[in-house]
Amino acid sequence: MNLLLIMASLLAGAAIGLVVVAGSGLVVRGGQRSEASKRGRMAEGLRPVLRLIALPHGIEQRWGTGEVQQKLRYAGLDWEGREFAAARWALLGLGILLAVVLARIRGWDLLGEFLAFMVLISAIDGPGIWLQWRSERRRMEIDIALPDFLDRLALGLDAGLGFEVALRRTAHDFRGLLGENLRRLVRQLDRGHPRGEALRDMADQTPSDDLHAFVAAVQQSDRLGTSLAHSLRVQTALLRARRRRRAQEASRRLPILIVFPLVFFFLPALLIIYLAPPLLHLFLGR
Repeated sequence: MNLLLIMASLLAGAAIGLVVVAGSGLVVRGGQRSEASKRGRMAEGLRPVLRLIALPHGIEQRWGTGEVQQKLRYAGLDWEGREFAAARWALLGLGILLAVVLARIRGWDLLGEFLAFMVLISAIDGPGIWLQWRSERRRMEIDIALPDFLDRLALGLDAGLGFEVALRRTAHDFRGLLGENLRRLVRQLDRGHPRGEALRDMADQTPSDDLHAFVAAVQQSDRLGTSLAHSLRVQTALLRARRRRRAQEASRRLPILIVFPLVFFFLPALLIIYLAPPLLHLFLGR
């Protein structure tokens, strides 16, 4: 009976998990989020359904632990660990179903078994890889935008504005993920949250070490009474140098990465074009 319940939960929640995981990754280029509130309402509506999916104890412990909860927070997903584990379990059920269908369509030949194997691997490891990719993408987006924000904030401080006033004016029209986090920070300050606590909460939502360094600089300036504008100028120079170094490292890795498509795609085609005629002549005895 438990096995039937688990299989029914897999099949019933497969489409739900696929829609949630796919829909939450939709973004618009230029750093602006499209239909974020609509996706948020959809995710909130599906969370009670995900809670109803029966999970084996081992799967829940492996896919819904505290480390997964931290990754979900870094990825910007307002989910609990068990809900994400339920979505992965549903996707696994969908992957098993698709693998069997593909293999049956191909008649369980070599290609069908290979396709079924790839579908199963994607269903098992795909959500975890996607979660890591989303977290890394958010970190890179914040790291790229942070020096520009620090320049604007330091300019406001040099003009004689207080930190919170300069923060509000800078965050008002700042785009992208960092702008959303800054406006959330401003709303927390308006509700009366202590500045240090609000800054730490913003830094804890992202895996960016550069953002943690900015929060530490602000807290150190408050504690020691040093000039925050000067500290931000120094930090901006360091972040720009670090960003330039990352771009140079990425450009140096590009020739190595391009070897794989050359070897696995272009080289076999060239070998077929150049070696097939002489081999045919050799084997046919002409």
